[in-house]
Amino acid sequence: MWCAAAMGLMTVSPIPLKNRSRSLMKIGLLVLAALLLVPSGQGAAAASLAHYIEEALAHNDELAGARAAELAAAHGVRKNGVLPDPVLAVQYYLQPVETRTGPQEAAIGINQQLPWPGKLALAKEQARRQQGVLARRLEAVELGVIRQVKEAYVEYGYNSAARRITRQGLELLRYSESVALNRYSTGKLDLDKVLRLQVEVVLLEERLQGLIDRQDVLRTRLNGLLGAPRQTKRQAPATLPVVGLAMPEAELYELARRKSPRLAEADTVIAREKVAVAQAEKDFWPDLTVSLKTIVTGSAEFGDPPDSGRDPVIAGLTLNIPLFRDKRHGAVAEQRHEVLAARSRRAQLVQELDGAIEQVLAKYRSSRRRHDFYEQSVLPKLRQEVEVGLQSFQDGSQGALALLAAEKELLRFELEQSRARADQAIAVARLEELAGVTLAQWQAVPLGEEVPAEHQLQ
Repeated sequence: MWCAAAMGLMTVSPIPLKNRSRSLMKIGLLVLAALLLVPSGQGAAAASLAHYIEEALAHNDELAGARAAELAAAHGVRKNGVLPDPVLAVQYYLQPVETRTGPQEAAIGINQQLPWPGKLALAKEQARRQQGVLARRLEAVELGVIRQVKEAYVEYGYNSAARRITRQGLELLRYSESVALNRYSTGKLDLDKVLRLQVEVVLLEERLQGLIDRQDVLRTRLNGLLGAPRQTKRQAPATLPVVGLAMPEAELYELARRKSPRLAEADTVIAREKVAVAQAEKDFWPDLTVSLKTIVTGSAEFGDPPDSGRDPVIAGLTLNIPLFRDKRHGAVAEQRHEVLAARSRRAQLVQELDGAIEQVLAKYRSSRRRHDFYEQSVLPKLRQEVEVGLQSFQDGSQGALALLAAEKELLRFELEQSRARADQAIAVARLEELAGVTLAQWQAVPLGEEVPAEHQLQ
């Protein structure tokens, strides 16, 4: 708004040549006030990060698939640990068998298999362990989705900030171009200096258009994470979140060992493989089958025996003989080595987790140092340099190329500061995924404002 007002002053009635420099000086001060002093975080409110995370947890497709897999495993527990269905057998004799008590016409029997004590309980425990593995995996997927949403939110916000900063730099360059044209019309500036400024304006316009195009790509990525149609409109964050670790770095490693769902999944896999060892050892014992059978017998045709027509009842007990023990020994050895393999994978996972934390911490420290250095040391000096350079350029004591160089440096480091803040937030998001917990309060603070102490690393 200030920029529009300042540039609008240039279209009013012509200013006498002898007063033009003084008028341009006043306009320049208005432009500087708009571009250097107005906080860059102003803008309409956008959906909060918490809202996006809530939407992703409810509609993300990858998360929905992990939930379905865990729920399927939970239902699968019910089918384990129960007896096999009994078997009913009905036989009809096509040719009745004549006996002393009468003809045997049919037979009805029922069989029930009884696994060796402990086998059913182990099968149910194995199913519970598998559900536990998928539950821990679901937690890991959830943390991964939250991390991706935070990264997409930060990149979306950074691109918006980069557009805003680039647009401000473009307005400043256009104003410098107008001053140069005015000086060229009076013969105080060479044409090549004016052309150089105009080329820089065109290049910056192209960079701004690239940022505008990238906004669509970032919005599509965010919509994909939220399970929304690609065309869904998303207002970019007005500010970038400033995020700092609120705990000592050394504690992250121990915290990850206790809270990481990937390590918890590895522990559950080890427990599952131990149950599989116990199951393999149980196979050395036989399964039993009990049966009850009756034979339908007709009345005797000759004589009158006392048990004529009585149906005999037969109870039976069968068991399988675990005769081939070598294959059972092989199964036990196989499962024991699966336990060793699971333990080795967990140990390797701890090493990978420590390495990943160390790597992300290094990126966090670097981005935080860069952000603070730009904000506290570089940008204040560059803003002052541009302000002084613009005044000197207007009164003719400084050349156009020196002003152009100062403006380009200011634009560069303002973008670098925004990039450093974005990288810092992304590093914290990745540390949260690795540690398995939220490590900081995600709060949006306009660029240029002081970071609250509770958001800084202790």
